[in-house]
Amino acid sequence: ERTEMFRRLCGRKKAACLLGGGIYALFAAFGWQAEHNGGCNPVLALGIAAVLLLPAAEMLAWLFEKSEAGKRSCDEKPFRTGRAYAFILACYVPMLLITFPGSFAYDVPYQLRQVVTGQYSTHHPLLHTLLLGGLLQLGRHLGDINIGAALYTGLQMVLLAGCFALTCASVARQCGARAGRRAAVFFALYPLHMMMAVNATKDVLFSGCFALTVALLCELTEKPTARRTAAVALCGALAAMMRNNMAYAAIVWLVLWLPAMRKKGKAAAIAMALALVLGLGGNAMLKAATHAVDGDMSEMLSVPIQQMARARLLESEKLTEEEKTAIDALMPDEAWRLYDPTISDPVKFEFDTKTFRSNVGYYGGIWLSVGAKCPNVYLDALLMQTYSFFYPYSRYGVSGYYLQMGMSEAYDESWCGFAPPSSRSFFPRVLASLSWRFGAQGAMQIPVIGWIFNMGLIVWTLFFFVLREMYVGRWKRFCVFLLPVLLWGTFLLGPVMAGRYIYPFVCVLPAAAGKPMSGECKKHE
Repeated sequence: ERTEMFRRLCGRKKAACLLGGGIYALFAAFGWQAEHNGGCNPVLALGIAAVLLLPAAEMLAWLFEKSEAGKRSCDEKPFRTGRAYAFILACYVPMLLITFPGSFAYDVPYQLRQVVTGQYSTHHPLLHTLLLGGLLQLGRHLGDINIGAALYTGLQMVLLAGCFALTCASVARQCGARAGRRAAVFFALYPLHMMMAVNATKDVLFSGCFALTVALLCELTEKPTARRTAAVALCGALAAMMRNNMAYAAIVWLVLWLPAMRKKGKAAAIAMALALVLGLGGNAMLKAATHAVDGDMSEMLSVPIQQMARARLLESEKLTEEEKTAIDALMPDEAWRLYDPTISDPVKFEFDTKTFRSNVGYYGGIWLSVGAKCPNVYLDALLMQTYSFFYPYSRYGVSGYYLQMGMSEAYDESWCGFAPPSSRSFFPRVLASLSWRFGAQGAMQIPVIGWIFNMGLIVWTLFFFVLREMYVGRWKRFCVFLLPVLLWGTFLLGPVMAGRYIYPFVCVLPAAAGKPMSGECKKHE
């Protein structure tokens, strides 16, 4: 039945299904090999993908039809943004009590050190560093740094709930009040939102701003107004100031958007260009004001670092003495022996960026020459570091927590002459249980439930909604949702795949899942 239905599809719909089927088949074939074999056989993986292509395309066609089937009645009840905001915020309060004054792990000590010492770096977003460090310092001046920690967590919860409520309002204007209410329920009750709302990492506010930017951008393409243009520019600028990934994705998106939409997408192009100017300009002003030094570029080199380390460790006999000497210079004291397939941090922390910068062309040539001799090693290094971001794994296989909770202990006495933030949890046993059951493994040890946090499954779901827009022929929405796809591409070049990196794509799901109202319903609403 599905095969016959697929044959009757028009060219555009078949193309969308075949494109999606190819993507899913490749992800499944290479991802399965990476998870179960620790590497891949490219020929076998391509063969398996070829076999899976048509069944995957037919299944997508069936799912697209089911997703679009049925007439929707117009909603009689209007969407209330204020009520949605209050509901979302209230649902985050229990997690605040469990983690009080919040979860201050990840990069918090390094960001606080910058504020305390006055020696700033662009390695972390300056806007977030100043906000976080400033409130912690305020707490110190008030007599207890935990007061500042609680103030930061409370402010983050308020801002995040506001971004989500406004995103729901945008979804409601486009897809109906019922869709807006469903989005509010998702933002309020999906557990990852509760845990991220109290987590002091840049990814939280970035994700809220990014979701709102995408939702408003969809609106802007249908009803261009100066107010919406300004809103998209402001939200996009804040997202760009929180993560450079946003700027990279937005630049590529603009290059693709302009020839595709031309005059029809003029307002969206202006809004995104303004977002880039404001975001990059804002970061430049903060850098000048704080006299911040440039961050270590090793973060951008995570994939090449992993590839060279793996080749040096596993295929040393294939390398020339010059190649081995060059890698040893970049990774002093045989740091390549620290290679971990799923996270670049062990080798990256020892990577000699100064040596690399001294002769980028030479060391870039070494990377290429080693890759020519060890292509499978390079491919395996890339797959092992990224497969959890494109394949619905059956176990969380990353070295490191899915989501860090609680307090970091990475404080240095040379600058930290005071008591750092400490846990004052009202429910310490619940916090300990969550840290193990969810934080460590993303709840993968819990049957069925663990799958709703599976990073690969979340990405597959996002791709389904994006391809559905192509299938139906909603080209403006399809092009808008290329932005999160491009953002996803930048994350594949990062140091590790973990829960906080998937968060922007979780937040954008309600906007992607909504279906625009018919003209009749729009008039009614």
